[in-house]
Amino acid sequence: MKNIKILASLLLLGQFITFGQETVKTTVKYGIDNPELLDFFDFQNIAVERFDFESPKINGKYYRVYIKEFKNGKLTDTKTLFNATEADIFRISSSVFNFKIFTQISKDNLTIQLRKSTYASAKKDFKLTENSYEYATKDFFGAKMAIENPINGEFPLLAIITPTKHSDGSASYCEVVQSEITPEKLGEHFKIPHYFLITMEFK
Repeated sequence: MKNIKILASLLLLGQFITFGQETVKTTVKYGIDNPELLDFFDFQNIAVERFDFESPKINGKYYRVYIKEFKNGKLTDTKTLFNATEADIFRISSSVFNFKIFTQISKDNLTIQLRKSTYASAKKDFKLTENSYEYATKDFFGAKMAIENPINGEFPLLAIITPTKHSDGSASYCEVVQSEITPEKLGEHFKIPHYFLITMEFK
């Protein structure tokens, strides 16, 4: 009887662990299919990334997308890029959902906007503290085709960063976003003076 109780407890614990680890499959597509328009976007230093989310658990949920600014390894500002809880028309109505995030890096300025086919967020502008030519928009996928992100927690989508620099004069963006370092600690670990994170959560 004691063994049966132990087994039942383990099964119940397993259910709680599984529940706590519910995830949404996230994929990303960079750029657009029109080559001429893509050339124009590159010329204007505009990056476009489409994020697709798939899970039966997101049906009926809302979502929020944030922009977090870090200076010298410290979080200095958090802005809401889009808050879908503001209206029922933004509620997710299927198990598959997507949006695009546009970023444009111009002289001394970063502009970010979220867009879907039927609506878009307000544009958010930020002043750049480093040389604007050093900033680049990067995702966290690396060579992966998809990432499992938590449904019940906040997770990163993009980073707008300057590269980590080495004593031999070389520099790398991929070393930063493909590391195992927590995104909020990238500036501190890689000595990046200024960067942004775009994160989201389901509600």
